[in-house]
Amino acid sequence: MRSIVIYFGLLSSILWAGGGEGTGFILAHVKDSYDWHITDIPWGKNADGTTHYLALSIPLPRILYHPKRGLSLFFITGHTAEEVQAQLEPKGYTLTPEGKLAAIDCEPILDLSLTKTAFQLLLIGLLLLWIGRKAAQLYATSAVPKGAARWLEPVILFVRDNIARPSLHEKADKFLPYLLSVFFFIWASNLLGLTPLNSNIMGNITLTFLLALITFILVQINGTKEYWAHIFWYPGAPIWLKLFMMPIELLGMFSRPFALMMRLFANIFAGHLMMLSVIGLIFILSAVLKSVAVGLGVSVFSIALGLFVMGLETLVAAIQAYIFTLLTAVFLGMAVEESH
Repeated sequence: MRSIVIYFGLLSSILWAGGGEGTGFILAHVKDSYDWHITDIPWGKNADGTTHYLALSIPLPRILYHPKRGLSLFFITGHTAEEVQAQLEPKGYTLTPEGKLAAIDCEPILDLSLTKTAFQLLLIGLLLLWIGRKAAQLYATSAVPKGAARWLEPVILFVRDNIARPSLHEKADKFLPYLLSVFFFIWASNLLGLTPLNSNIMGNITLTFLLALITFILVQINGTKEYWAHIFWYPGAPIWLKLFMMPIELLGMFSRPFALMMRLFANIFAGHLMMLSVIGLIFILSAVLKSVAVGLGVSVFSIALGLFVMGLETLVAAIQAYIFTLLTAVFLGMAVEESH
């Protein structure tokens, strides 16, 4: 039932996009932006006879630091460059041809504005912090898990017993806080990304790169001498083979975090794009064939397929968190393993 509600919420969010705007909406929805776009409402006609749409959105704060004027915080509404430019000029800023903000007096500025991705990153971090503290307080008052602790304990034990310990053995407890943080962060991000008003931050390759980079640094810092010996001077092999294996092992050292980054990004981004494409198919075919009846007919297929994809993505949200955490534990286990 929850999936049905979420699906129809997403469907209603592009209902007013209509016609040839369907593909444009799909591409705009998966990109990062400085506002939380909800829908476009038909609002009169343009001079050329086309329909004018009024954007219904929640603007995020634009935070700029100017060396002379100091810190500025304001909100900008609208999507077109003309609408943005009209609101920037009274504040002493302008929009460059590349779409970036700049000071009219040409002074260099520091843009600290929040995008949808940055806002949701903070939102999920604060949400997990609140849930974790709540569970810790419940454990402090009772040995029997209650409330949030009752739901978190099975997941924490699963990560400890099925992910951390098989790969890290006696060193599992040392890395368990990081593994739990990664697992819950990715899982929560993926689940919130399925709701209509949330951007899917794991579909942003910048964030998956950051997670993979943290794992890479953690692996290299904790690498034992045996780990580095297998990379630069493979033990037990003749010299010619050592020289042959060195570049291969070096390449493998960087390909592991790259695979972590791309696997998470590609799976989540593709699922999000598929969901939007299935819904947008109603309006695209209706516009191409110029028939409302076609749109209604396609909607039956689209709704059924959309609900199936939504259910599949709910499963993928947990699977991708599990895979990323499992591979992180495996890579850490390879780095900290002692010589037999």
